[in-house]
Amino acid sequence: MSNTISLTAAKRETIGTSASRRLRAQGIIPAVIYSANQENVNLQLTLDQVLKVEHHAGLVSLNIQGIGVKNAIVKEVQRKAINDALLSVDFQEVKAGEKVNVVVPVEPKGEPDGLRAGGQLEQVIHELELQVSPAEIPEVILVDVSALQLDQEITVADLPLPGDAKVIGDTDQIVFQVRMPHVKLEEPEAAPAEEAAPADAKESK
Repeated sequence: MSNTISLTAAKRETIGTSASRRLRAQGIIPAVIYSANQENVNLQLTLDQVLKVEHHAGLVSLNIQGIGVKNAIVKEVQRKAINDALLSVDFQEVKAGEKVNVVVPVEPKGEPDGLRAGGQLEQVIHELELQVSPAEIPEVILVDVSALQLDQEITVADLPLPGDAKVIGDTDQIVFQVRMPHVKLEEPEAAPAEEAAPADAKESK
């Protein structure tokens, strides 16, 4: 199911490194929304608003003061490498009827039957890139793994995708599998080497 987050955003009148630094000191995060064939719009959001959409894979409805509503997806959230502080957010505007490429997390649901036989669930792929209509962007792809038996697997082609969504990439890749745990055998300790006789020892006569 599509998940849309609505935010009210103000236009950012001042740009540049110094201006952005002053905004962040006040708890305001610089942002920009990129639009095809239109001028980009510089925005400012509160810290709480950014945290709300940082890991959001779905649609963001931005009500921009003085402009109106623009639907967008989050393209990038930049953080400072040293202390992980939020620096800025990039949005990409999307139009009705067009498809977008988004990366969506994949999560298991249920407990595999194969666990009772001593197996363990392994997740090989944790996110997928989809081409999908904006209204169909899922927040997460939940996969029911409860029927998986020992030595069975679920591939990308088996995943439940919403609406007109298509996977970008190889659909034969394994996403989940149930396997017996790998047991590492301990190597026997090497026998201590025999002490060599002193090099200057002389034969007794």
